[in-house]
Amino acid sequence: MPQPPPQFPAHGKQWHLYVKTEKPNSNELLRAGGVMAERHFDQTRVSGEEHLPPRDRSYTVHQTTIPVSPEQAIKMHTESEQVVDKPAQLQNGAILGLPTELLLRVVSLLSTGSIRNLMVNRSFRPVCEQGLYRSISLPWHPRRSIRLLETFLLRPDLALLVRHLEIDLSWLHLSDQIPPDLQPDGLEALRLAKNIHSLCLEGVPDWIWVPEMAKFREVIFKMKLVRLQVPELRDPHTRYSCAWPGEVISDDEWDGDQRQRTSTLPKVSLVSPRETNGDLGDRIRRLLQTQPQLEEFELSDSSITDKTAASLQASLKASDVPNLKSLQADPIVAQAFLPVAARLKSLNLTIDNWGDQLLSEMESKSTAIKLSIRRFTIRVWYSDEWLWNNLAKVFALFPKTEELSVAINSQTTGTDVEPAKYFFEKVGNNVYVLPSLRRLEVMFETLSNRETPEIFEVEIGSMLEAKAACPMLETVVDPEQRLWTFRPDHGMLGGFAPYLVGPLIAERRGPVYDLPSPQGSDS
Repeated sequence: MPQPPPQFPAHGKQWHLYVKTEKPNSNELLRAGGVMAERHFDQTRVSGEEHLPPRDRSYTVHQTTIPVSPEQAIKMHTESEQVVDKPAQLQNGAILGLPTELLLRVVSLLSTGSIRNLMVNRSFRPVCEQGLYRSISLPWHPRRSIRLLETFLLRPDLALLVRHLEIDLSWLHLSDQIPPDLQPDGLEALRLAKNIHSLCLEGVPDWIWVPEMAKFREVIFKMKLVRLQVPELRDPHTRYSCAWPGEVISDDEWDGDQRQRTSTLPKVSLVSPRETNGDLGDRIRRLLQTQPQLEEFELSDSSITDKTAASLQASLKASDVPNLKSLQADPIVAQAFLPVAARLKSLNLTIDNWGDQLLSEMESKSTAIKLSIRRFTIRVWYSDEWLWNNLAKVFALFPKTEELSVAINSQTTGTDVEPAKYFFEKVGNNVYVLPSLRRLEVMFETLSNRETPEIFEVEIGSMLEAKAACPMLETVVDPEQRLWTFRPDHGMLGGFAPYLVGPLIAERRGPVYDLPSPQGSDS
């Protein structure tokens, strides 16, 4: 006998459809709404629990949520009771009756191959096309990027579906690789994607300032972006010099344009890159001024000099970043944003060589925003002794942090570095300055981990000490990428015992290989 529909409040709460997945398979995962789910699912139920918050890293515990209204929830409950024991074709009809927004969420859980198979159904085709083109990620795939732009020219309607675009434009510097229909620079095709809200540009580290890319900049400036990622940014004032671990580069070697830095990696021999009379700091500010809706800005890997950072710090105004909520940058670049980005909640600091001077500068620049940061991520060298000895001081820059992520980078093999438990313990011993901490993640990056998987293991006692120091701590992600939580246990330190939820599964990043080179090409 069918069960009566559940009673839902008409107002005051957003309900979600929970999709429970089958046995995990890391090769069939796709992003969906900030969490992950597998492409197959076997049962659904409606729940009134709060939506799980999205995380920076693309991991899942094999459960995802799809937002639905109370009316849609009652409708789905009734329909699910009606289709029990009916032929499969009637169940498919019920699926087609779901709202488009819900169908899009379901399609987003499927692999690309599965979506193509569904497109043979004319009723599903429009939804499948939206699912395929809404979010496109093609990093390090220049030829696939070319084919995508050609598709935009052939089907402008598909270009309008794109909301997130991650594209490799390294081919722009190779005129012989650009197809005739994209000559001279593919801008006409890119202009057709008028609804892009999230953009990542690979392979063009100088697009912000070189005169030759002025028209390209105009296209980007006209977009209405919420998120912009600049994976590479080449500063025209950079001077490269050779420095070995432990060696200090003098001001003379840096030509007065860089701070003294103790390098941990060898750099290339002295080179003088192309000069420009432009001010890169001013160019970055102009870019930000054209994007008043921007909420996330990422300068992932840049060679920005002190000259550019100083220019940005002197010129950047609150009106340039009125809606900025998340920033990823080098600490010296971040200092330009901290005093003016009043809505900033998430800060991701890339690697730098910390010391008393940098800490003092960060303390001074972050005064206005220090109580607003809720998510703090920092990437550090494993050999940065000053930082490891002063970790609590760095954490205390943002004492209201609720989510802390520390990435330790070694650039050596696992046999040449201390095991992860050594660093995990150091992090755990210094989180006492973050009383509001709810989530702790410690990542451990080495050149190779296949031969020494044991270096990622951590001690249970370290987790208990972190929990004792931060009573509000709810979850821990260890260097083995496993999710832990805590259960009441009066026999353990602090009355809690760590409980292993399970391993986190990383998102699959699209095709492994790019399209083959054209016949007769050596590239």
